[in-house]
Amino acid sequence: MNIQILTLFPERYHTYVESGLPQKATARNLFRLHPVQLRDFAEPERKGRVDDAPYGGGPGMVLQPGPIDRGLQSMPEKLPVVLMTPRGELLGQRRVREFAGMQGLTIVCGYYEGVDERVAEHLVDYQISIGEFVLGSGDLAALCLIEAVTRLLPGYMGSADSHRVESYESAELDDGAVQEQGVREHPQYTRPAEYRGWKVPNVLLEGHHQKIADWRREESRRITELRTENPKDD
Repeated sequence: MNIQILTLFPERYHTYVESGLPQKATARNLFRLHPVQLRDFAEPERKGRVDDAPYGGGPGMVLQPGPIDRGLQSMPEKLPVVLMTPRGELLGQRRVREFAGMQGLTIVCGYYEGVDERVAEHLVDYQISIGEFVLGSGDLAALCLIEAVTRLLPGYMGSADSHRVESYESAELDDGAVQEQGVREHPQYTRPAEYRGWKVPNVLLEGHHQKIADWRREESRRITELRTENPKDD
């Protein structure tokens, strides 16, 4: 998978692939990042400036459509274009899986007070938000999207089941455990069985696979109901 990013901070993406699973995945050519400096497409007389004051007045600056248009035209591959914006569709696992099935993506990062609306209207295929809050730049949102998508690529995770049995995924495993679509993941425990008097539930220590599967299913549903009733806890 090839992911092209139009950004003011290419170095953030170079750092991302220098450690952990992203480093291993890129070393195995599972995906590659191609960050492109947006300032390279500024008007010559503006000396790298790619923003300007909003028409109609108001605080802050807005990214101009010209540099973004020229930057997108310069990309080595013509791929679906995603604009990271708090006004976009809230990213969910279904959309993540759709993106993971594509050959690649081109991501446009927003900054300042936003991006000229003509970019959204004419130059992008998707507008995506990672939540109902505002960041200082679209790079952090883009990295969240990149990680959510690339970890679904075959061979990225250590276990084929790792990404299937998680919150927002659905799966049926060999031990009978079922993770339903939209249900939060069940609690996880590891050694030691007791720490500071805090004990692992006995059902997980008994080795009865069906009981464990039933317990996990019920815990997932319980947690999902709590989050649904108290969404501010998320």
